[in-house]
Amino acid sequence: MNKGRRLWDKAVKGGRNVMRSDSLLRLWLIILAMQVVFWGLHAGPWARVGLDQFERTTFTEAAIAELKAPTPAAADAATYRKTNLPFTDCCDPAYLALRMTFNVDQAPPDGLGLVAFQQVDNFIIRLNGSVVHELGAMEFGRQTFHGQRPYLIRLPAGLLKAGENELSFISVRDGYPYTDLVEPLMGPYDALRAATAPRFWQVIDYRMLAGWLTFTLGLLALIMVFRSSERRFAAWLAVLCWSWTAYAAYGLIFDLPFGGLGRMIAFFAINSMVAVALLGFIDAWTRRPVPWGQEAAAAAWLIFNAAGVACLTLMPMPGGFDLMDGAWRVLSLVCSLLVLARLIWHFATVREDRHLEAALLSICALCMALDGVGEYFGLLAGGYLMDSAPLLLLAFVAAFLQRNFTLFQSAMDLNALLETRLTAREAELAAVHARERQLLDRQVRNEERHRLMRDMHDGVGGQLMGLLLAVRRGAVDRTRMAESLQGAMDEIRLMIDSVDAPIASLAVMLDVLETRIAPRIQEAGFQLDWRREVSEDTDLPPQDVLQIFRILQEAVTNALKHSGGDRIAIIMSDATPGVLTLEIVDNGKGMDAMTGDGRGHGLSNMAQRAEALAGQLTFSPDSEGLQVGLRVVLRVPLNPADNAGNRQAA
Repeated sequence: MNKGRRLWDKAVKGGRNVMRSDSLLRLWLIILAMQVVFWGLHAGPWARVGLDQFERTTFTEAAIAELKAPTPAAADAATYRKTNLPFTDCCDPAYLALRMTFNVDQAPPDGLGLVAFQQVDNFIIRLNGSVVHELGAMEFGRQTFHGQRPYLIRLPAGLLKAGENELSFISVRDGYPYTDLVEPLMGPYDALRAATAPRFWQVIDYRMLAGWLTFTLGLLALIMVFRSSERRFAAWLAVLCWSWTAYAAYGLIFDLPFGGLGRMIAFFAINSMVAVALLGFIDAWTRRPVPWGQEAAAAAWLIFNAAGVACLTLMPMPGGFDLMDGAWRVLSLVCSLLVLARLIWHFATVREDRHLEAALLSICALCMALDGVGEYFGLLAGGYLMDSAPLLLLAFVAAFLQRNFTLFQSAMDLNALLETRLTAREAELAAVHARERQLLDRQVRNEERHRLMRDMHDGVGGQLMGLLLAVRRGAVDRTRMAESLQGAMDEIRLMIDSVDAPIASLAVMLDVLETRIAPRIQEAGFQLDWRREVSEDTDLPPQDVLQIFRILQEAVTNALKHSGGDRIAIIMSDATPGVLTLEIVDNGKGMDAMTGDGRGHGLSNMAQRAEALAGQLTFSPDSEGLQVGLRVVLRVPLNPADNAGNRQAA
């Protein structure tokens, strides 16, 4: 038998392994398919700039000069020296003028187009001495950073001349240690615009739209931080989205409230944040985070940037910048490799069913790895992650929301099923309650039947039997017979009232009691003093109220039959916290009047009912109020649980 059990366990384990292998194979196929689609779109002919589609204008000579001021007049008065492009200058803040010459046989009707991009803070462009481009400020410390993006500039035909022409750049650099001047791209305007339109859309329009997109996704992720159970995942998603928004703003907002040093610090902080945030985000997404891994990544980012601020502010240039640039390349490479390794380990050890999200994250990881390797080894990595991150994040968030919406729909279906089952269960409980109520009513009726039979036998039956024997012996006169019959009628009326009273609450009991007892007391020639000092909130269970009703009836009946007085006071009060007090006081003969059946049977019934209520019943001479007679006091706790417990014990 044990051998069969082992074979069965082995078969089940093998089946699970096969299922896991199939799931892992399906995941890797989806990842491969997504990679093929992504890189096919990224490397397709529509992604290439067609620079071979127009005739490019060449420059014949280049010269460079240092300026004392970033103005055309200073550039005209400067002394130039020939140079080869690209030209690099280091390390102090500098105003430079780059002058280049080119020849045209005849000016095109639409003029020439110029794609201007130089690694400087800002620049002014002149053609044959006339300014054709000037944006923002150029003075040290106040300069704007319009030079950080490319421009397509039209060189009007009216400024061109047949033969040799002069194109010059006036540039400013303050903060970054290096100034890099390159030969611009120039040719027929319409052809150049058509060839460079995709690239301009990518670095300007797309980046602007993507910045707003990632900002919005970051807001959505922030909401998820407070509403989702996966708070770390949502927090890293917000950081990742907003780090890309900061990256876009860095290249598109040219009048930031900090200068060159601040831009260097921001550059390293933003770019390193993207890498660290992706690492933390993927680790949180796996649902099995590496212990202290995310905290270590955040700490590494803080330490890196603190060291960066120290290097850039305390070390001479370009040493501080070069050190930070090398550290940034190492950090990017390490983060990219960790991201790739974390995903591969997760896919190899965990059965993952979030296939679309996994495929999108694998693309992010590969893009980041290519960028990290390219940056570290000085290759053209292409900025794959920065170019693709917004769309990948959008697709990821869409897949995440779709999955959670499906879970939400499943939760709704589950809630509907639970509600249906709850309704059915409530109906079953109502039926059970009704049956138990019927059983309880039947039990109460049986108890009442036994009580009535006992009262009839011991009370009314005994009185009638004694009267019958006395009549047969001829030992009773008419007056005694009338009194005995009246007593029997009173006993019967008491039993009928106790059965027929529609008592549901303490307030109803008091109303019924006053309605039925008051006329009876007055008919007997007694004066009634009725005091009702009970708040509306005070109440007891119906069965307890019925017991109090019967005790009060019996006490009043005894007073009418045996006291010999002419005044009865009934006081009910809840002045003592947690206790209901009932007092029946008469001005009759006191306990000495309670003889025979009234003293034995009536008082015994009252005592039993008080015990069932967990109450206290006392009889004493009335030393207050009416001065003489009997005072019957019943004290009942207002805690229904105590009463119920005593009833069960009884």
